[in-house]
Amino acid sequence: MTSQSEPLPEPRPFVFELNRLTEYTDAAILDELRRVAAVVSDGPLLVRVFLQHSRVSQGAILRRFGTWADALAAAGLSGRSGAKLGVRGAKWNVNHRITNEEVLAALSELACKLGKTELSVSDMEAHLSFGPAILRKRWGSSRTAFAAAGLSLSKLGRRYTDEECFDNMLTVWTHHGRPPKYLEMGQPPSKVGSKAYMKRFGSWNKALAAFVERVNADTDSPAMAAPAISDTPIAGQPAPAAQNSSRDKREISLGLRFRVFHRDRFKCVLCGDSPSINSACVLQVDHIVPWSKGGRTAIDNLRSLCGPCNLGRGNGYDD
Repeated sequence: MTSQSEPLPEPRPFVFELNRLTEYTDAAILDELRRVAAVVSDGPLLVRVFLQHSRVSQGAILRRFGTWADALAAAGLSGRSGAKLGVRGAKWNVNHRITNEEVLAALSELACKLGKTELSVSDMEAHLSFGPAILRKRWGSSRTAFAAAGLSLSKLGRRYTDEECFDNMLTVWTHHGRPPKYLEMGQPPSKVGSKAYMKRFGSWNKALAAFVERVNADTDSPAMAAPAISDTPIAGQPAPAAQNSSRDKREISLGLRFRVFHRDRFKCVLCGDSPSINSACVLQVDHIVPWSKGGRTAIDNLRSLCGPCNLGRGNGYDD
């Protein structure tokens, strides 16, 4: 009597999630405080515990609410304050609340220091202790704040398409092996500046969220879910044509490329080289069974190779 094996569990769908908020409004930050409070449901909500679960940094909360106690009070969580319960380590130091005059003076001094009559957002983030969020909150936009300081906002360059922005972000993400930071979009290998993302998507975090949404949309593409094609024709029937969607396209979609790189830890699976340790390394997605020889454009037939390994392999199978 043969025993039947239990059916394999359904594979979990590939869904990539950001570990940050898409926007940093007061309402979004307060919602995040309440979310973490629900996760950590017992006892006081201590700072160190909050930071283990939160998608909001310490600095973001201090800039908006001044103290940890004030933030909890605004979220309706005063009863969870460790300071009120006498718990050590429950407070953050009160952040100095910079005045509007101090902000404008800092912008003017920075422009003088850099020898510029206009500033970019990256200039601020590289040299000042506060970012563009404070300008938007107090003056409505960075452009209005710069004008109040007697400066102008640096002009944006050409307008890029969504696909150009996403493709460039994939390059930078692969180069670092992690989600890129705002300032890194102004450095090689990026070819689309950070300001272009701000202009198109409204904020850097919204640009990251749009990229993740694009990747997850590609995850459900037919090329990734299509069944394998049999190379052996069934007796009495004509040989199967390449009508399967995974055979119709040799091109690998952006989402599928990201999924392969992510699975292979952003390094070459043959030699282990990675752009994060070797700036000259450029990863490519390779068909294990060449597409010209019937290989499918599907996740199980793709892998990450560096340029030299891919070039050396040619159009043949590995030994």
